[in-house]
Amino acid sequence: MLLMTTVDDLPAEGLPYVIERTMEKGAKNIHVLNGITKKGRVEYIFLVDVDRQHLEDVSALLALELGTLGIKTFKTEHIPLPFEINSRKVTIERKNEQFKSEVRVKYLKNDDDHVISLKAEYEDIKKIALSLESKGIKISLSKLKTIIEAKAYNKVLNEEEIVIKVD
Repeated sequence: MLLMTTVDDLPAEGLPYVIERTMEKGAKNIHVLNGITKKGRVEYIFLVDVDRQHLEDVSALLALELGTLGIKTFKTEHIPLPFEINSRKVTIERKNEQFKSEVRVKYLKNDDDHVISLKAEYEDIKKIALSLESKGIKISLSKLKTIIEAKAYNKVLNEEEIVIKVD
């Protein structure tokens, strides 16, 4: 089920709190979008994916934290796509040094079990980027993600580790 509510008097600092609490109450996902109301005020549009069993708790929290006067509900159907998550070894090489880590990669597959896209897990990439930075290697999170995903895609059929050479 998808819930939608709007609020035009919540300071931006309150967004992370409401998002975290909504997830804790059982929401499967939440999106907060900026919008403009009919009176020209800036608003936030909350879209919350929730199971019926968590509907009451999530709705009560949104009413409490946002002061909303109502919540729209939409009955939705989720079409799950086949995917698998594989842990891949990552080695970062710099001169005579090697830094080893692991990254989980989510592989989306079609009906014939062929990989059609993939994504490396954000938290794993973040951990690698911070570890590299602590060792004096500065590489942006987005560049690291791009390199890891490109190498993971090239290794779809091969379980070899991902090796990245940096200067």
